[in-house]
Amino acid sequence: MAADITENEFQDVLHHLAARPFSTLQFIRKLGQRHPATWQAIELEYGAGGVGAKTHFSAYSRVAHTLAKFARNGLLEKLDYRPAPRGWGSPVIRYWTDQRGSVGQLFPDEVGDEDGFWEGARTKVFVNAYERNPEARAACLRHFGLSCVACGEDFGKKYGAHGQGFIHVHHLVPLKKIGREYQVRPTKDLRPVCANCHAMIHRREPMLTIEQLKELIEASAR
Repeated sequence: MAADITENEFQDVLHHLAARPFSTLQFIRKLGQRHPATWQAIELEYGAGGVGAKTHFSAYSRVAHTLAKFARNGLLEKLDYRPAPRGWGSPVIRYWTDQRGSVGQLFPDEVGDEDGFWEGARTKVFVNAYERNPEARAACLRHFGLSCVACGEDFGKKYGAHGQGFIHVHHLVPLKKIGREYQVRPTKDLRPVCANCHAMIHRREPMLTIEQLKELIEASAR
């Protein structure tokens, strides 16, 4: 019988992961800590994979397939892919979430440490993934300022020097409609929003407009 992860092991690992989107590699690391015998059995059976192993399937791929099975059973939601380093058995890194009812989008501070060395990976990170040139973000902030255009939050005023200059930049054009040749127009396509408002904008599909979010804020304040 092929080595695999039981549902009880799967649920245990989920319980010990932070309540945020996670990559397959982050799941594997936690699996190795919580259930080392299971991970070692999978690793022994499937190996590292990659070109050197004469196969493109690997222990990593096996875990990704298992997570996909749990997603089909409604226990996870699939999020974005990003390319894997060359030589890996799996060609892509998949992100997942167990937060049901949420689109589970990834923000820049939610990308795992193991992903930091990749350059040019395409993923749904909402601040700078597509404009690439930080001048686009800077131009947006010069025009609109550092306060959230939805709720007015200013991190510098709230947290002092520690929060000065911190703000998310939201794309008015949904990222799934943006291709490689997209050229961002800072004052037309971008708006500064606080982290809370940004999360609420993207909590459903299709995403809320800033005007719709303002209406929700005003209604809750009545």
